Amino acid sequence: MHGPSVSISHVRGTSWLHRLDPVAKFAWVLPFGFFCFTTYWALPLFISLLIALAIASTGQIMKPLAKIMIVFTPISASIIVIQSIAPAVCLPNCMPPVHLGPINIYNEGLSHAITLLLRVSAFQVIAFTLLLTTHPSDLFASLARMKVPYLANFMISMTLQLIPVLQREVQLVLAAQRSRGMKGSGFGSIIPSFVPVAAGAVERVQQLAISLESRAFGSKGNKTSYRRVPSGPFDIFIGILGLVVMTFAFVYGLFNWGQAGGVVLIFPPMIATAIFVMGAVVFVGVFVVAFRVMASA
Repeated sequence: MHGPSVSISHVRGTSWLHRLDPVAKFAWVLPFGFFCFTTYWALPLFISLLIALAIASTGQIMKPLAKIMIVFTPISASIIVIQSIAPAVCLPNCMPPVHLGPINIYNEGLSHAITLLLRVSAFQVIAFTLLLTTHPSDLFASLARMKVPYLANFMISMTLQLIPVLQREVQLVLAAQRSRGMKGSGFGSIIPSFVPVAAGAVERVQQLAISLESRAFGSKGNKTSYRRVPSGPFDIFIGILGLVVMTFAFVYGLFNWGQAGGVVLIFPPMIATAIFVMGAVVFVGVFVVAFRVMASA
């Protein structure tokens, strides 16, 4: 495929995040996620997003992280458009709307959309930071050390490893399409590639099942692993610090920044209109491109 590719897989590096025990990272990510999805105030969510970006920048993964976040831009635009014109948080007692021709833009809906975007973006940044700085095998070994059930551990690890494998297969199929004179870039090239990629995935699953059976995957004996992930005092300190800080933030946010005490952001009419128009342009543009691709496929 022409142009930059997006990959949600481990990025090699030597930063402190790459060297940190995956368990210590999980100690931050899990309560951070609980905090994000129970907080309804925009300001603490915005601060959380800035903190997550600062942490990601120390891991030297901002370029691949930015590519991943761009993929979610159409979803963000749809949230702004739908929430602004059809808010469910204030009906039927909404504030007087901003009129954009026949369209009514409700301030409460736009405020709720901004909160949702901050909530999702903050968690995405911290979660993708964990994925990009953690090798799946290290994660598997660390979870096994914590006595996580072997089946659940295997499912998590294989999910993370299959994502880049399927992405590579898509690249190979697109290259084969180009060599045969077919379209090999853009949305129009993705639709014909579904069948060979799906068939390859089924075959890969069959081979994996045979491999697991030949290695007595379902046996009840103690499982062993050649990979060892050292956990030093710094890893333990970071993990405990993450649990304490984020658990406190989660509990505080649950009782002080919850849905009952959410603050509605008040946007001037010009700003509200500009935000809605930008979201609508991206939202409608994605549909236009998709329909054009389907028509020409």
